[in-house]
Amino acid sequence: MKRKTLEAFDRLEKQRQKMQTLYKEFNNEQLRFKPEPESWSMLQVLRHLVTAESQSLKLIKRKISRADELASVNVQARGRALLLKIALALPLKFKAPKIADVQEEAPDFEELLNEWNSVRNGFHELLTESDDKNFVKTVYKHPRAGYLSFKHAIEFMEDHIRHHQKQIERIRGDRNFPSS
Repeated sequence: MKRKTLEAFDRLEKQRQKMQTLYKEFNNEQLRFKPEPESWSMLQVLRHLVTAESQSLKLIKRKISRADELASVNVQARGRALLLKIALALPLKFKAPKIADVQEEAPDFEELLNEWNSVRNGFHELLTESDDKNFVKTVYKHPRAGYLSFKHAIEFMEDHIRHHQKQIERIRGDRNFPSS
């Protein structure tokens, strides 16, 4: 299970690198553009993704410290992970949980990239140093889907980014999106 989780993490990292390359194509005005006053800019989308991953890392570290007390992954956890995957693939909007909501109007792009690098380094370290037993435990609690495995958490992050890539495309496709 550890090997499969590390493979999922490698996919997640490739996805992040592509996302960072995409973001670097835009100027500051484009990154801060909001199609509607109540919608997010591309920077706010990135802030949300980084915050969600950062909070997930903190939670998983805390859970792993008590891994012996955690339930093993079962069919219910697998089912919840599948439902989460399906929900994120649908063209639906979801309100961000409070823990990952965005308060900043204009986050600093370079600071976000540095924070994301740090969070991902933390995940890599945690994955590579964790005992095999942690990979069959429900070490992650998604705000809506409940307890999931380490691999499910990584797959959620991948699906979460993919979900928000659609949002980024909508922002870029807005008729008022600034030209470069």
